[in-house]
Amino acid sequence: MLRNTVAVLLTIILLSAEIAKGAGDPKNIAGYGKTTWGMTPNEVVNAEAPRAEKLENPEKFETGLGMVKINAIQIGIKKFNATFLFDETRQKLYQVNLKCVEEKNASENAATFSTLKKLLTEKYGPPSYKEDTQVVFWELPKTTINLRHAHIPGMITRVIVIYKPTTSIENAAKDL
Repeated sequence: MLRNTVAVLLTIILLSAEIAKGAGDPKNIAGYGKTTWGMTPNEVVNAEAPRAEKLENPEKFETGLGMVKINAIQIGIKKFNATFLFDETRQKLYQVNLKCVEEKNASENAATFSTLKKLLTEKYGPPSYKEDTQVVFWELPKTTINLRHAHIPGMITRVIVIYKPTTSIENAAKDL
């Protein structure tokens, strides 16, 4: 009887240690910033207060609505705007887009892309996927981070970081 009790206590202690270890792991993020996937717009505004604002006129995206924004987030020496996307029916957070404010200088944005790639690699380890010099992914247990430098000469240059729950990407590909 004592042996079983000791075994159960050891199991509980070991599981608690694993859970605590995972909670402090920077790769174990479940959202962006102070948010977590599945939050409502009001919960996101509260979590990111005072920087976040709920939009009176949500931005329409292909797969949902941009209902909360944070402007002028300083990352390194560049400014980014964050848009928090929610599905239209349940209004739950499912994606965060960070867009570099700079849209005209391609060489500046190439440097910004390289800097962000370095910073994300330092924080989350080597990327899970790289495509030439314009697309990099980090697939973490709960969140996938997609870093892109979109450049169409003479038209636009933009650096975008997209945070999505890893499960949404797995679900999208389940029938392939």
